[in-house]
Amino acid sequence: MFKLSKVIETKADQIEIVAFGDIHLGNPNCKFNKFKEIVNYIKNTPNCYGIGMGDYIECILPKDKRFDPHTDIEVSDPVVSEYIDIIVKTLEPIKDKILCLLTGNHEYHIHSDGYCEPTKEICRRLFGSEKGVYGGFSAFLKLKVKPKTHRPSLVFFLHHGWCAGRKTGSVVNNVEGLSQYWDADVYLVGHSHKLWATRQVKIGWGGQRKVIFGNTGTFLETCSWGKTSYSERAAYPPLKLGVLKIKYYPKRGDIHVSE
Repeated sequence: MFKLSKVIETKADQIEIVAFGDIHLGNPNCKFNKFKEIVNYIKNTPNCYGIGMGDYIECILPKDKRFDPHTDIEVSDPVVSEYIDIIVKTLEPIKDKILCLLTGNHEYHIHSDGYCEPTKEICRRLFGSEKGVYGGFSAFLKLKVKPKTHRPSLVFFLHHGWCAGRKTGSVVNNVEGLSQYWDADVYLVGHSHKLWATRQVKIGWGGQRKVIFGNTGTFLETCSWGKTSYSERAAYPPLKLGVLKIKYYPKRGDIHVSE
């Protein structure tokens, strides 16, 4: 687990944080152009920042049960490096707006099979080092806004994800359950490819505060015409593609979430 802290200097009334992940570059069903649209949105929107939630590249190895021998995808060191190059090139225009990059289970499996750790390599190529931006599988991210605002900071608990039940309710229960053990204002999880958000109000001695929970979506279609994928073979339900957008109003200490 990692602890990251970022300071944003602005007098704006609103800051937007876009959580993107589960891109799966290399999978035939990856809609990479949609991801590029999100990158352009972050680039062109003032006071907008990005958080990467992992699974940027696919790279399913031949021994994996999800590997499809009918695709033209090759898994080798040069191809892994090529996917990393594409992600780095795509994120380059917004590298100064990226707050954190988590790694995912697809990157983990590549690394455990003797390849490089793709997310660390992405961080090194973008920032010169993974220090201060690489969040591992889970991280706390504290966001401070200067000059001094009403709310001292906004704390995120970020996790690539571990639950992928077919029913949204089971995933919601797991994500909302994180607040039993980890203290934050915003809880974001990926992996399940679902896109949703819930809100709670917590009341304490100092008054009340809003807490947000969310699953950050995907850019991988469950199935596409004329193609076959492991998600189709497993009969996973079709899902909406996209991201979660968190709007933070530091002067009044409020947070909103939308898809």
